[in-house]
Amino acid sequence: MFEAFLSSNINVLVITAVFASILGATLQFIIANYFWPNRHKLYTWWFTLRNHKKLGEPCPTDIVLKRQGYALGYSKDKKCALWVSYVISKGSIGTDAAEREDSFYPDPEIPEECRVKPEDFRNTGYDKGHLAPSAAIDFSYKSNQETFAMSNIALQHPKLNRQAWGSLENYTRNWAYSKGKLCIIAGPLYDSQQKFVNGIPLPKAFYKVVYSFKHKKSIGFILPNDPITASQLWEHAVSVKEIESITGYHFFDQLGNKAKSIKKAVDAEWWKD
Repeated sequence: MFEAFLSSNINVLVITAVFASILGATLQFIIANYFWPNRHKLYTWWFTLRNHKKLGEPCPTDIVLKRQGYALGYSKDKKCALWVSYVISKGSIGTDAAEREDSFYPDPEIPEECRVKPEDFRNTGYDKGHLAPSAAIDFSYKSNQETFAMSNIALQHPKLNRQAWGSLENYTRNWAYSKGKLCIIAGPLYDSQQKFVNGIPLPKAFYKVVYSFKHKKSIGFILPNDPITASQLWEHAVSVKEIESITGYHFFDQLGNKAKSIKKAVDAEWWKD
């Protein structure tokens, strides 16, 4: 009787062990092949709720659009955004959530009469320059693809785009790790004597302002739409206040009275570190 009871329990233990082994292997397979490669999706949805106009709009525009990873203010006359604003942090960049496809497309939210198409840039000698950068907005497939809307693109000198402007984009991604969460606003600037390329106004320069929420520091850059190299980037660093004086725009209004001192000061060495 005891031997039968013992034999029965051993069989139960063996079956349980086999079942547990199979269950463990199945869970390990699911984690390794489904959960772990997609782990970013457990938290990156949160970034779609960000208010990318948190610090205000720098100037009036005809159309204001909110995207997952940025907001923009579009000018029908310039056929380009006058500003894009986006908030990034170390958790929202470099997630490998989406592979870059370089799929530029006409923005369906822009009226057709002032909408730019990718082919309008063909054979112009200028790059399709991102205002809100693809490499910093990649927490989801949609957020990354929205950076390729032509409303977020400007005629940009190839060397500027691939050197100084690209270098500045690299800096901002690194600052998201070292300086904390950032608000970045960028856009084109135009000459009073307007030049056109394929019917599109040609920017004379580009600006970018950066604000660190954690450290309450800011910096600005104005880069001519010329062959500016990466090594020349810091020659074009200025205070946000100086960019306001040049453009007539107003940045970081939502910071209130403390914005004045933040915009006036610029510590280039701190940002270089």
